[in-house]
Amino acid sequence: MDSATLSGPDWPYVLDLLPSDLEESAVSKLAMVRKRGITSAADLLRLCLAYACCDFSLRQVASQAALLGTASISDVAVMKRLQKAGDWLGYLVVRFLQERGLAAPDAPFRVRVVDATTVSEPGSQGTDWRLHVGLDLARQQISSVELTGPAEGETFRRHTVAPGEIVLGDRGYAHRRGLAHILAQQAHVVVRFSGQNLPLQTRQGHPLDPLVVLQTLQPGEIGDWPVQFESDAQTYPMRLVALRKSAAAAAQEERRMRRDASRKGRRVSAKALQAAHFVYLLTDLGADEAPADQVLELYRLRWQIEIVFKRLKSLLHLDHLRAKNPELARAYLYAKILGALLVEELACSSLSFFPWGYRLSPQGRQSLALAADTSATPAGRGQGCADD
Repeated sequence: MDSATLSGPDWPYVLDLLPSDLEESAVSKLAMVRKRGITSAADLLRLCLAYACCDFSLRQVASQAALLGTASISDVAVMKRLQKAGDWLGYLVVRFLQERGLAAPDAPFRVRVVDATTVSEPGSQGTDWRLHVGLDLARQQISSVELTGPAEGETFRRHTVAPGEIVLGDRGYAHRRGLAHILAQQAHVVVRFSGQNLPLQTRQGHPLDPLVVLQTLQPGEIGDWPVQFESDAQTYPMRLVALRKSAAAAAQEERRMRRDASRKGRRVSAKALQAAHFVYLLTDLGADEAPADQVLELYRLRWQIEIVFKRLKSLLHLDHLRAKNPELARAYLYAKILGALLVEELACSSLSFFPWGYRLSPQGRQSLALAADTSATPAGRGQGCADD
């Protein structure tokens, strides 16, 4: 999204994509306490998107507001407005998703990928924010977004799922309570397994070392073992599905592990190097629903969310913030995400494009549909001529 979109004839259409309670929510979320300088939520949103998506400085945002005739305010006034807009922008992101049904699946079988990425503030080399995202694979659209501090780790408990939905996650999500959270909602899970945070048992309740059974696999052979885990005194039956990597893939993973360990001043354990020769997953899907090879192919779809993060970080420059102030940083990130969702909507909804810049009312659509049905039959056309 560029400045031309915010200032040109496309802006009314962008506004039409946003929740209908734009003005009311700006007041209830305290983004519009006083209408001094900026008199509407639409004008405030335009400034937020200019700051986040166009990467304008505060002074440039103030100049843009003056050029558009929106308001005559200083850069300090712009900053104060943006600092108060974080909760409102976060609300708009959630409402945008809900209105498109992305947060409430309507199909009995859907696949969602969840992952998180880190965001750093200016001059920081660590993690200052964590962005948790869910991706609906069927629609290739973001289905959930949550912004947290660095202490909030990856967990399935952060995501609400529908019965029958299949959720894919990497090793960071292989925790007992997170898996139990998904299974308790009658959904399914396919998760990469590391063995460190999730003790497994045989179906008889005996402790199981995954590497012992994995060593029995030959190159190219797929293993499938019935296992279980316990969480809060409840037992959950699962399957351990595994495949031995090729020699080249295993060597590449070993090099990556050693490089990461060296960067952190650590040594890689012999057990971790053994595990690097396998891809092993946990799933509750039955073998009749998903054979082992299909489970592995299903997990391969998880890489789709990596593409989403690359797009956000490269095109929207989401990997580093421009603001150190926490309130300004929240507004910046949520406006970035909202801008990304709007861009996705504009790119994916060409069939729903309205040349006049807004949706017709439901009554108008019904009238057009009725007219089309009437004119589609000879009887209808004849009746119309008689009425004339």
